Amino acid sequence: MSLVAIWLLAALAPGAGPEDIKVTTDRTVDTSSLESIARDVIRLAGAKTNDEKAIAIHTWLHHAIFHCQYPTEKAPQSVGPLKVIRVYGWGLCGGQHTVLKALFETAGWQVRYRGWDGHTTIEVFYDDRWHYFDVFLKCYYWTKDRKTIAGQDDIIRDPSIVLDAVKERRAPPDHYLCCGDDEPGVVDGCKTSKPYPPSKPQDGWASVTGRDRGYNPVLTLPSGSTLRLEWKSEPGKAAFGGRTQHSCGNKDYRADKTLGPILEHYGPRNHSNGRFVYAPDFSKKADLAEVALSGAEARDGKVVASGTGAALFKLQLPYAYVTGQLEATFEGGEGKLSISSDGGKAWQPASAGDVSALVKQKYAVWVKAEFAGTLAKFRLEAAIEHNRSAQPYLLQGKNVVTASAGKVGGSGTLAVTYSWQEASAPENRKRWDGQGIAYGEARTVTKEVSSEPATWTIDVGGNTPPRMLYLEYAVKGAGR
Repeated sequence: MSLVAIWLLAALAPGAGPEDIKVTTDRTVDTSSLESIARDVIRLAGAKTNDEKAIAIHTWLHHAIFHCQYPTEKAPQSVGPLKVIRVYGWGLCGGQHTVLKALFETAGWQVRYRGWDGHTTIEVFYDDRWHYFDVFLKCYYWTKDRKTIAGQDDIIRDPSIVLDAVKERRAPPDHYLCCGDDEPGVVDGCKTSKPYPPSKPQDGWASVTGRDRGYNPVLTLPSGSTLRLEWKSEPGKAAFGGRTQHSCGNKDYRADKTLGPILEHYGPRNHSNGRFVYAPDFSKKADLAEVALSGAEARDGKVVASGTGAALFKLQLPYAYVTGQLEATFEGGEGKLSISSDGGKAWQPASAGDVSALVKQKYAVWVKAEFAGTLAKFRLEAAIEHNRSAQPYLLQGKNVVTASAGKVGGSGTLAVTYSWQEASAPENRKRWDGQGIAYGEARTVTKEVSSEPATWTIDVGGNTPPRMLYLEYAVKGAGR
């Protein structure tokens, strides 16, 4: 194994772990907000005209999400555009187009839904006319004079806009109708379409809301925790539904010279998992500062109650919990555990061991330990779900990485680790489905980040994008 470890010392303020932890690269999109997505997509595409900007946003979203089902969460939780992108990475037509609508609106344009028989689409208004983009069917069409992207009314008046698009090179060059739909179906759909009034930002479709409600995309980690975001998926470890895999196999990327090399290492698109571990060391001030104590104090590496004590652990993530294993060791008296997923408004009793039923598809998990003697040890290990396509992956060549840890000060460290395998593929290939690729040994780079954003360069070899293994964040308290 080739190992590179470069350490930049950084300190975290007593009483607070890093807030707004973020890693970005100069070659990928910052998915922390709709605004950052629209900004980076347009920047990376070098788009100047409104048509170019709209095409760039449409194409990026095709890269980021896939066909599966509508993601649904129980009230009061909901699924909005940013949660679709960052957590799930999949949806059906109305949901996908609600995400596209949100990105177009963020870019400054008006959008309307347009319903077909059995399909939901949108149109976007810029340059004084409506334009049709379909991220589910994977299509858009230049007008016959090639001056702009056609709207559905244009297609209804002149079906050859669609029927002759490939022959006249007016369709997308890479991912066009890649999941098996055809031009006559597009024309027929447009003819059945019913335009809705211009949409408001809050308007959504089916289970996907127009904007996120109550979702916090900011990553904060307490001292004593590690979050590893892996590019692989674990069977059965999805936050919602059963099999979360692209319903069209690998059709959406195997002939795409841009997307294919990035995704071919992982098989047909599906959910991605990660691992969150929180195991505070009660002998470290930084770790203790993350725990709200009542009627108890730290002593000799343990938390000791004076009468009846309580310790509250707040473990909020921007990714959905899937499973949870809880461990707590009480000494010298009884202890009990309870879990809240609504900010402490309601509590449910828990026992050490498997607490998956209490944390699955939750984001703000609070754990309370109440005891009469001593809390000697506490640990939570959880599987989480995230979308690999929304992470700051590496590409072959130079990658300029920037990491920030938010509020920092004087008693801990944040370590950011990338791990990947360089890949070499046959020359002159026409399909990107993982065939014939040779992988090198796993490479790892670790950096520690201070109060000021840290920037460094990672050089990736090979002649095709690497197979990403994981991106890890670890917050460790310094000293005793």
